[in-house]
Amino acid sequence: EQGESKHHGLTQFMLPTDAEGLQIRGIDTMGGKDVNDLYLTDCFVPDSAVVGTPGQGWAQLMAGLNLERMILAALMLGVAQRAFDDTLTYVRQREQFGRPIGSFQALKHRIADMATELECAQLLLDDVATAIDAEPGRVFAREASMAKLKCTELAKHVTLEGMQMMGGYGYATEYGMEALLRSTVVSTVYGGTSEIQREIIGKTYGL
Repeated sequence: EQGESKHHGLTQFMLPTDAEGLQIRGIDTMGGKDVNDLYLTDCFVPDSAVVGTPGQGWAQLMAGLNLERMILAALMLGVAQRAFDDTLTYVRQREQFGRPIGSFQALKHRIADMATELECAQLLLDDVATAIDAEPGRVFAREASMAKLKCTELAKHVTLEGMQMMGGYGYATEYGMEALLRSTVVSTVYGGTSEIQREIIGKTYGL
């Protein structure tokens, strides 16, 4: 109806993958077919398939944003830490000109910067998670977006740095850094792009 929100009247529902009229087509991506297109053709949806309250689908989605963004942030922070650990191991062991390449100032300072950023991201994530646990019914728009933005962008940065510092080995599938990089690239897109997270954060400051 005129004047109503475009989100008014949306309802969430859940169907089994073998439901009649439902077709699932995998989408080829850098990470394989890990996302899909769904096609519903004369697909009957019983009352029992409704999730939550009819007409309140958008509100339910919004209520889950805290958890979604925190889960993504935590996952990517874990990937970033793994990439950092692998890079550190490599630069400690790989030698050039008679000494480990990690002892060269250009790499040592990059390692120091990454370690500092990882520590900051971990503290931010812990702080926001503690606040959400204390008030599970509240939407922490600014804080959850900050955590998602920081952790996903950092993960992408750390894996790129790891690949650069490992040289050709970083690009080779033998060492796994390229797989970590591929897993982080999409993280700044799904769950709300980094640009959207910045918009949300900006709006909480009245901008």
